[in-house]
This record gives sequence, structure tokens and C-alpha cells, in this order.
Amino acid sequence: MATDTFQRPQTSPDFWRKRPGRARHMLHALRQGKYGRRTLKFTYRTVAAPVAGTSRMAATAWKWVRADDYAGTDDLVFRESVRTRRRRTAWMLGAGYLASTAAGVALWSPATPLLTLGALATVGTAVEVRKRISDRPMPFKLPGGKGRTPAEGVVVRAAIDAKLGRAEGMKLASPVLTEDAGWSTVLQLPPGQRARHALGKEADFASALGVGESQVVFDLVDEHAGRLAVYVAKSDPFLKVYASPLLGRTEPMDFWQGVPAGVNGRGQPERLRLVDASLLVAGEPRAGKSAAVNGIIGVAALAVTPKIHLWDGKGAGDHRPWRRIAHTAEKRNAKGLLEHLLRMQGQMERVFDLLDEAGGSTKLNPELCRQFGVDVELTIVDETRYYVTSQWGKEIVEAMVDIASRGPAAGVLLVLATQRMTKDAIPPELKGVCSLRWAMRCPDVIASNAVLGPGAAGAGYDASEIPRSHRGVGILDADGSDPVKLRSYFLDDAGTDLSDVAAVAYELRRAAGTLPPREQPVDDTTQLDAVLAAFGEDDKLLPDELAERLGWERSRLAEELGPVPLKQIWRDGGNAGRGWRREDVAALLDR
Repeated sequence: MATDTFQRPQTSPDFWRKRPGRARHMLHALRQGKYGRRTLKFTYRTVAAPVAGTSRMAATAWKWVRADDYAGTDDLVFRESVRTRRRRTAWMLGAGYLASTAAGVALWSPATPLLTLGALATVGTAVEVRKRISDRPMPFKLPGGKGRTPAEGVVVRAAIDAKLGRAEGMKLASPVLTEDAGWSTVLQLPPGQRARHALGKEADFASALGVGESQVVFDLVDEHAGRLAVYVAKSDPFLKVYASPLLGRTEPMDFWQGVPAGVNGRGQPERLRLVDASLLVAGEPRAGKSAAVNGIIGVAALAVTPKIHLWDGKGAGDHRPWRRIAHTAEKRNAKGLLEHLLRMQGQMERVFDLLDEAGGSTKLNPELCRQFGVDVELTIVDETRYYVTSQWGKEIVEAMVDIASRGPAAGVLLVLATQRMTKDAIPPELKGVCSLRWAMRCPDVIASNAVLGPGAAGAGYDASEIPRSHRGVGILDADGSDPVKLRSYFLDDAGTDLSDVAAVAYELRRAAGTLPPREQPVDDTTQLDAVLAAFGEDDKLLPDELAERLGWERSRLAEELGPVPLKQIWRDGGNAGRGWRREDVAALLDR
């Protein structure tokens, strides 16, 4: 029977030339008249089209296994890890398909291979999508609405307009990722340009993007000097009030783990490890300096064991809530501060001798504190200028310099707070040994550099640019890392926040037996026995002699022996002074 004459389909030759080999062979046979038109249509529908589709799917799957979608990444290690994971996935899918097909054909129906193939493809796709989502540095979230994630070209254009670098070669090294409170990316600067030079240009970049200055945060990338980590918040993070984590806490804290200082521009908490160095806190009035200092005192108070020594040069009662748990609480007493600093120097020497005899670590740590029976001695000097400009100022500065430089290794810590950043407030030799610096808003660039160090403003860290509306915002320069802008946690000094934290700290210290001696609930009889035993073979002792034997402060000794009269003591034919007699102490004990 004659067949219909073959007619060339109305398509370009390239369309058919790109078909798989089997389809081209069949078309060549059809051109020679071996098959009719209806046979051509039926054959192409049943054989050629599925073969072509299968070929395309196989090519796509092979590209997926080779991780061609990550061909543009600079991280070759990451791309190879993706390849390894995908090869493993392909082998597992193939083995699962063969096993399930064989079982399905034998037990159920010959149509099982198609159903199994669909199920495996679905499972494999779900596994890959889940892996991609979990590999994201931030949780997956769709952009939209106000503050939505911008396109990559918009970010690059803003970087060029802000003059972060040359236009040629400016690109993104990471996709723009949507985060809960904003978006982030990594900017690749042109070759030969350092990302550090872009610090301080956050305001220019914010203007180019059309957002607020405080919404932009720049961070350096340690692994690449030419890359800049960019974060843009949806709203100003420094206008928010962050409640202190000390409020409502009923369990002791670990002072050695660091002090919760505040929240940075990314909304992440920042900690200040105070046991490693001495701290200088400075800023103009009403900038939030007191809140930062009270946060440090609160952590030390809740940590139960550190001994707190408060020296207030203003004397307006800023630290009144902490007096019950402080081992020292004095105001406007420059001579007393000098005596205290000398005692702290003696404490340093004793601890260093213990460390030397122990033969292990040369720095105090929690284990050695328990072994030696010592703990952190935290001295906080508020309004430092009052003390360093007094008649004992020279000796005070010398002692502070020694403690600030050597004290942290022995657990003797120093925190200096001041409103004025001039040389008379913090002498250069004292500022130089304070490795930790916290600058609240300063009146000008000179004052900011006086706190953070020369050249800090030129490097992008200028506390004078902090708006007045951002009370509690400062720049923390922690030893060993780049400075970071943060807002300190809020403790309402006009309300009950400080007294609430102090009340909890008092109860925790009372339960642990670490209250200052004048606050310790003790048995008077036991204390008088100790005093009587301290006389030894002597019938009379001067107050200094008895206090030294007991290891007490004279103030505590006077409180314990208040009812015992002081009487004149004669030695070697002369008047030695007024002191206590053994018989009077014994009489009080009998009563």
C-alpha cells in the first residue's frame, strides 16, 4: 500500500539537528519515505519526545551533581562539599530506586518503576531544598513591605555613590540575605582597596540607600582585607530600650564569663570581659555613663563572690543601693582612696606570691581563687577627676597605674569613670594602661579621641557623632577586637531597678556567706571568743595590733567591741595609747 508523501515540518533545521541521535535517525528514515505522516506523528509522540525530554532531564541532573549553580563562588572548598553531598544523594536515590522497583514489580504491579521514580524525585528535591535553606547564614524569610531587601544592583550602586571604592570592580561577594530585623551582604571592593578605609562612611552609604545613619553597620571581614560586611536594619536599633538581663534574675551570675554590656547595631548582645584588663568609662553628662557603671556593679553583686569597693567623687548618692553589699562605700575621700589603693597593691603582691608558689598559671582564675581562698577585688572610682586633682593626686595616679597594668592578673580590677576627658581628669600615663575603653557621647572629636585613643575618629570611631537622642549609646573598645557601637542595657536609676537588683544580690550573698563583715548576720558570742583568743599571752593590746591578729578592719573591730571601754596602755615606762584589756573582753563575754 502506497504511503503519503513526506513533508518537511515548518521548523528550522537547527531544531531537528539538536534532537537526540535516535530521533535524528528516525527522521532521516522518514525523509527517505520509509514511513508515512501518521506513522511519523505516532512514533515521535511515543519515542522521540520522551527520549528528548529524558535527555534534557539527565543533562540537568548532571549539572546539578557537578554543582554548576555554584560555579561563580570563590569558595572552592564549599563547592566541593556541595558536590560530595550531591553525589552521595544521587547514589542513594539510584540504589533506592532499583531496590524499590524490583520489590514493587515482584509484589505489586509492573507500573511500579514510574511511581517509584516520581516518589524518589520528590523526596530528593525536598532534601536538597531543605539543605539549601539550612545552609543559609540567616533564617529563610521572604522580603516584602517597608524596608524590603533591595536588589544586588541597588546595593552596588549605593556603594559607588557613597564613594566606598572605585566603580570598576565593585560587586557583591555574597547574595543579599533577608534577616528578621533587616538585611545583610558582603561587599567586594575593587582590587587594591582596603575595606578598613570604608569605616566611618556609614552615613554616606545610608544616604545613598535612603535609610537612617544608625541603621547601617559596617564590619571588617577577617579573612579578606578587601571585603566589607554590610548590615542594614529596618529601623533604628539604638532608639529601642533594652531591659537589663539583671532584672528579675534570682540565680548567681558568673563574673568570669563577662559583663552583659548592651546590644549592638545588629541587635546582638555584647559582653565585656572585665577580668582581663582595667576599664575607662567616659562621656558628657546625661549620656548614659552611670547606667553602664551600674550594670557592671550589678553583675559583680549578683556574682556573689567579688568584693566591691565604691569610691564616689560626686557624692550625690548615685551608688546608694549598693552600699549594703559593698565592702567599701566612700564618697569624696581622697586620702581614704589612696589608703585603699595601697591595700590593693598589697593584695596584688600576696596573690602573685601564691601564684609563684603554686607553680602553674601566672594569672588568677576561678579554680585558683577557690584554692587560695581569694577572689576578685573590684574598685570603681566615679568622678575620677576629683581624686587625681586632690593633694594626694600624684600618689593616687601612681597607685592606679600600677593596679591598672598589673592588677587584672591578680584579680584586682579598676574601673574609672569621668565626665571630663582632659589631661587633668585622666592623666596620659593612667589612660595608657586602661586597655578597655567605653566612650559615651562626647562633646567633640578631641574628647572622643581622648577616650578611644589618637586617630580613632579617623578610623571611623567617633563618639561625638552619636546623636543626643541616643542616650546610653557608646563605642566600646575592648582589648583584642575592633571597637563596636552599642546601646547599654537600661537600669532605671530614678525607679526601683537598682534597689531590686541590689535586694536580690543581698539575699544571694547572705545565703552564700559573702556579705561584708558589717552586714554579716553572726553570733556575737562566737566573735567575742575569737577576739579573746587573739589576745594570746597578752593582757592588753592596741587596736591596730588586735585588728592585725584577727585580720579585720578597725571599723569592724570597733563595732564588735563597742561596749568594751578603751583604756590607757603603758609600755616600757611610756604611754603607748588607748587599747583594750583581756579582762574587759572576758567580762563582756560572761555577760
